[in-house]
Amino acid sequence: MTAKSSAKFSPTNGDDVSFGREQPRRAEPDHAIGGYRESPPPADLAFGVEAQWTHETAPGRPTVHRVVPDPAVSLCFARVADASGAGSSRLLLIGPVAHARMFTPEPGSDMTAVRIKLEWCRALLGVAPYEHEDTDHPYAVALPALGRPLEDRLARTRTPADALRVLTEFLRVRAVAVQAARRAAFTPAHSLVRVAMEMLRASAGRLRSGALSAPLGVTDRHVRRVILAETGISPRHFARVQRFHALLRDADRAAKPSWAALAAQHGYADQSHLIRELQALAGVTPGQMIAERRAEPTAAWAAGVSQMVEATD
Repeated sequence: MTAKSSAKFSPTNGDDVSFGREQPRRAEPDHAIGGYRESPPPADLAFGVEAQWTHETAPGRPTVHRVVPDPAVSLCFARVADASGAGSSRLLLIGPVAHARMFTPEPGSDMTAVRIKLEWCRALLGVAPYEHEDTDHPYAVALPALGRPLEDRLARTRTPADALRVLTEFLRVRAVAVQAARRAAFTPAHSLVRVAMEMLRASAGRLRSGALSAPLGVTDRHVRRVILAETGISPRHFARVQRFHALLRDADRAAKPSWAALAAQHGYADQSHLIRELQALAGVTPGQMIAERRAEPTAAWAAGVSQMVEATD
């Protein structure tokens, strides 16, 4: 994930100027674990979308995946094929993950999703993120007016790339609608929350509270209050999880992670501090975490994920 750290409000941080404009983007997967592939969002949706992702499970081969804390909401189309090729599907609203858990997808299933930034969930999805913490609900139940038509369209798709096209088109339409409604009501964007959250993302969780509030011209208490009210998470805990994800990405990329070096790189006091944090957030030691992730089977994902560029162009 990339974001600007400047306190100045910009299109990247959620300015209305960026709504609905299709822009060039790189879409090759930049993070891969087993059957999971994650790519950056289209540039015109980067203000409110953290990433787009897929997860594919090979037929007849059970997979167990550890889901780690993740302060975001995913709009996810899940499908399981049967012998006839038809199968079943559903559109899920996957809420913020506060506690680590094990996930066992059905063999032969695929999931295609866009991960929405917490501060944009109300505007783009019509839901408060904290109301869906540690749960997944059918979007058509949570918000029938938006969820049912979208689920019907997704059910007619045949590949993850097709599903991703529909999801990104839905978000572009929502972005334009939000902009129009805001202008009609003369309602300003909640720029303080959005800029503060982008600053925390850009620092990979290493920005201290004083360094967050001072450039914004407000108190630490005010920043905490408005972020917590909008997203359901405190800036401190959000930063903690951002640092954990940055650590995990670097560990995934290393052939043999050096935990002492990673601790220094990511601002932990020492290796022991890193181990305690990972155990608290993921429920396992660093060695166990990496062993689990590298043991996950890689599904035949190329047909869906390699088409991400075409899916969102």
